Amino acid sequence: MTLNIPIKNLKQHPAQMRTVYDIESMATLCLQIYERGLDEWQTLLASPNGEEGTYFIVSGHRRQMARLLAWALADWATDHPDKEISVEVASAMITTLVNSLGSLEKVIVALLEKYGDREIPVVLFEGSKKAEILSLQAANYGAEQADMMGIAHSFRQALEAGATPEEIGRNCGQSVHYVHNYLALTDIPPELAQRIVAGELPMSVARTVADLPEPKRSGLSVFILANEPGKLTAKPVKDCVATLKKWSGLQMPLMVKHQSQRNIARALIRLWGQVAEVYPEDAYAAAAMLIYRNLHDEPWRNKEKLTLWFQALGGDTYFTNSRINWTAVVEHLITGVSCETCPIAQLPRQPLRFDLAKGQGGSLGMPCRIGEESTRCIHGLAVTDPFDCRVPWEWSQHPGVVNEGGDYRVKSYEDLLEAWRAQAEKEQVEDETAVAAETAVPKKADDSVPDAQPKEIPIAPNQTTAATTPPPEKDAPIVRQRAQIAGFMKQHEQLAANHPFATLCGCCRHRLDKSPTKDESVPHCAWAGRLRRVYFQVLEPDDKTAPRVPVCRQFAPNQPWNELIPAHPSPPEMPRDWLKEQILGLVKDANCRSSDWRAFEFLTGRPMGANENYSDWFSQQMASQGGDLSDAQMFTLFVWAHSEWQRARGSFSLPVNGHGIQFAPYREARWYLIPIV
Repeated sequence: MTLNIPIKNLKQHPAQMRTVYDIESMATLCLQIYERGLDEWQTLLASPNGEEGTYFIVSGHRRQMARLLAWALADWATDHPDKEISVEVASAMITTLVNSLGSLEKVIVALLEKYGDREIPVVLFEGSKKAEILSLQAANYGAEQADMMGIAHSFRQALEAGATPEEIGRNCGQSVHYVHNYLALTDIPPELAQRIVAGELPMSVARTVADLPEPKRSGLSVFILANEPGKLTAKPVKDCVATLKKWSGLQMPLMVKHQSQRNIARALIRLWGQVAEVYPEDAYAAAAMLIYRNLHDEPWRNKEKLTLWFQALGGDTYFTNSRINWTAVVEHLITGVSCETCPIAQLPRQPLRFDLAKGQGGSLGMPCRIGEESTRCIHGLAVTDPFDCRVPWEWSQHPGVVNEGGDYRVKSYEDLLEAWRAQAEKEQVEDETAVAAETAVPKKADDSVPDAQPKEIPIAPNQTTAATTPPPEKDAPIVRQRAQIAGFMKQHEQLAANHPFATLCGCCRHRLDKSPTKDESVPHCAWAGRLRRVYFQVLEPDDKTAPRVPVCRQFAPNQPWNELIPAHPSPPEMPRDWLKEQILGLVKDANCRSSDWRAFEFLTGRPMGANENYSDWFSQQMASQGGDLSDAQMFTLFVWAHSEWQRARGSFSLPVNGHGIQFAPYREARWYLIPIV
């Protein structure tokens, strides 16, 4: 059936496959219609669109636009009778109109207002909606390259009209896989679809992302769009999708190494649940980012992962000043732990020199062990938690204490109480012995007690003798030990106190605010509290203009690596993983060569007990703190590792300037030679 209807009553079909038009080909079609005397040789095919008198164009959408442009060209030719009409003229006219109005679509709207009442013949389509759309696709597909989003939306219209992907593929001469890929473009956010259409990611990514359920799909799309074009590649994105598809969110671990890990897991899981409930798209965008980087699994076991999770989810409440706000985390996210029910808080309140808290309070310490008022801490036990508590290595020989991978632990409150009592008794005996030894020291003729600190003597540049005068042999061993400690604490400040290998008392956890005994003349160092072997060294430079470096083997830094290690400029393209591998290899070899000294003792903390394993001491510290180091700091550690490796062999060099690139030969010398029994 053929009708003559006003051209303005013809509307674009929703399943139209073209949204982008080539001006040159449109100019050619326009000229053809003009040269035929504005008589179209192929009638448009249309179907009623539900509104009286209006129709959707099933076939001939470009011809409708070309007819409007041909009428405009005819008017232009009337105004310019001296001009020969050619395809160049038609193209110039269309280009001028597009530049003037902004787009070809706006040009067509303007022409419809001018010529819309002119009638053209159309043939009415007879058939179902499905047949109508398939006919539209058959008429349009392949005649001129349609844009990808036009194809995708047309395929979606056909699918919703009842066509199967197989039918759509056969109708267009394409595979079912091809159809599914284009359909996926309509299932993902438009911004991501445009990235794929622009060629920044392959078409297969659209189908991969579309297979994800919401809100994972939107979250992954947000993550992809947050990266610069070309930064992400298809395979890692597909691997990320495969993991995200089966990932069920952060889950409570069945086993943890420390109670603090259990509580951190509790906090992070609760935070995840809160964010995923209120802002699911943002939550899964963060998860996708961490899964893509393979940093999503059990973040409570790794400081780098943990920091990134809190940074991504914590906002200003739980992540402030570029670090985790542990006070807020403990207060708001670990509500299941309470000092009222925690068995650790039931221990006697008497603080020990070597206590569970190691002198640290606040949310990351044990407030109950240093007399602070608190409601909970990161180490607290919930009512339903299995009892498992780490204790200091000084408790290692007490009943009920077991060694698990270098950590000393107790598995019941009864064992904890018994170990605490044994440590309290041990420290009491040590204090009584120390007091008795001090009172037994002979007095001088003027009834005064001999000085605890020996007099200073100068050290010649090439001399390796003591920095202080040794106490007389008749003095008690603990008095001589304290004199040695006092001499080091006083003299080392005059040496290279700012050298990175120097062990500063002010940066040591053993430096106390008050004397460990009742005698205030005893050095304020935990190692002066009882009789035990102490060991000091001085690193002597061959070049006497270089600094002399004091070394305390008892040194235990109170700062993390990222504060102790300077960030020296690193050479470009030096892989971080390679640096880490080389550092661990150098340290392992260095530790194999020496039975007493161990590499990087000035970074790894306290001296280890005789029954502890040195082999993985540094690697454990690297695993827990290495993630906090910048690439430049990792390079500094690599440079230092060479010095430590050389030091184990006897002849070594140390950095002697702030940039870490100038070195001087050094040798080890005893600080103080006294037999201590």
